[in-house]
Amino acid sequence: MYITEYISNEIKPGKFSYSPNQLLEVVQENKLTHLPMFKGLDFIGNISEEDLIELSFENKVVDYTSYLENFFLSDSSTLLEAIQMMYTNQANILPIINEHSNYIGSITENDIINTFANFPFVSAEGVSMLVSIAEKDLSMTAISNIIEANNGKILGMLIVGYKDDSVYVLLKFSSSNLLTIGETLERYGYQVIQKFYNDEKQELLQSRYAQLLKYMNT
Repeated sequence: MYITEYISNEIKPGKFSYSPNQLLEVVQENKLTHLPMFKGLDFIGNISEEDLIELSFENKVVDYTSYLENFFLSDSSTLLEAIQMMYTNQANILPIINEHSNYIGSITENDIINTFANFPFVSAEGVSMLVSIAEKDLSMTAISNIIEANNGKILGMLIVGYKDDSVYVLLKFSSSNLLTIGETLERYGYQVIQKFYNDEKQELLQSRYAQLLKYMNT
């Protein structure tokens, strides 16, 4: 899950000598929130689309220094770190800088989505089950043992949130013993919140997930 294999050089960074209109054209053509900026050979930060729109009315080369946002990833970062940084900075592109402070490319939101879409946890056929339990009693080992003891194959487990003293875990597995697995989990103190099947309509999944988020945020 290191970002090294997902680094791209398709999007050319902006230069300090470019006009706001030139930079804005690159941003809008690639549907970016920000553009990595260079002064000579040095990476100096990122400029947002909003600032470029404001500056574009001047239609001349300007001093971008006060508009730059200094965020980037190292080439040893993971995809999860990339997601967190994108969320923190409300950005859909991140510049990648190596240990020698050299710019080696970027990673975009679409790169990450396409990568995760191919993970077995997302793409493989199976059953998704949302369970909750007191945080102090959560055991990934116990969940694994229950699923595997009932001839299930685990595809992934993901902690999706907390509410009060409970933790919510999304499970994905392949098994024909769904009822037995659910009953066994409940015997061990897990509450089965919802089961999602591959043949359910996407609208129904989205509706139930939205209801869960609303419940957890109240």
